[in-house]
Amino acid sequence: MVLNAITLGFIFALLGFGIFISFKILNFTDLTAEASFTCGAAISVIITQLGFPILAIFLGALGGAFAGAITALLHTKLKIEKVLSGILTLTAFYTVNLLITDFKPNINLPKSAIGIFPTENPWLCLAIAASITVVVGLLIVFFFKTKPGMAVRATGDNEAMVSTLGLNTDNYKIIGLALSNAVVAASGALFMQYERYYDSTFGTGMMVVGVVTIIIGGAFVHKRHYTSLMLTGITFGSIAYRFLYMGVLYFTNRPQYMKLISAVAIVIFILISYIPLPKREAKKKEAKA
Repeated sequence: MVLNAITLGFIFALLGFGIFISFKILNFTDLTAEASFTCGAAISVIITQLGFPILAIFLGALGGAFAGAITALLHTKLKIEKVLSGILTLTAFYTVNLLITDFKPNINLPKSAIGIFPTENPWLCLAIAASITVVVGLLIVFFFKTKPGMAVRATGDNEAMVSTLGLNTDNYKIIGLALSNAVVAASGALFMQYERYYDSTFGTGMMVVGVVTIIIGGAFVHKRHYTSLMLTGITFGSIAYRFLYMGVLYFTNRPQYMKLISAVAIVIFILISYIPLPKREAKKKEAKA
């Protein structure tokens, strides 16, 4: 049970990474995440059935990137508001995801289907999930140290300044949202392979789950301008959320309570994030003196 919670924590950490890119770095409230998560799972279940589980993850991520790019194009080229752009893509991809699975809302992976997670060995499942999360996190950190990555970050911080430098901010929004949703979709693809079934409602509420993991992780990371520290915090936040979920199931046996508890957790950890560190306050007082 504990190993299962930690493994799922690493898988959903990728969801948090993706939403962190759009929500915090690009400063774009992107609701596409719920569609791209399901899209990644839908593509993954089809390709995994064909016997290519690793390829399924990459193609699932590519499907999520496509969804994110559509949202970005709606916003940048058609000048549709950020939230509405995400809602439009989310609505359209409900049908797209059904088309991918031939209008089957639920698909179970047969026992003969090979996945990347060996169900008979939970320790190996944990090692695989942790390794993938670490590798993806390192790649994200590396990307934001490159020129395109720094331009994406700058676009989120001060779009007007980037425009004055002669850079096309629309292109960097497309890159940022495509990357964000690719990571989210990879999380969906991994989740499907771990659970060995697909459901068309997988993405419902995933935006909240991602935001919760970011806020829980951010509450304990005070140098939030460091991407590596934030991704580490999000990973621990995701694992903490899975333990919270496990506790709710244990004491109430009703997963329906999680939406209320998630909302309360967001408020609590936002308040915690406002509490300054004692060392920081002491330094400020010394500087004033």
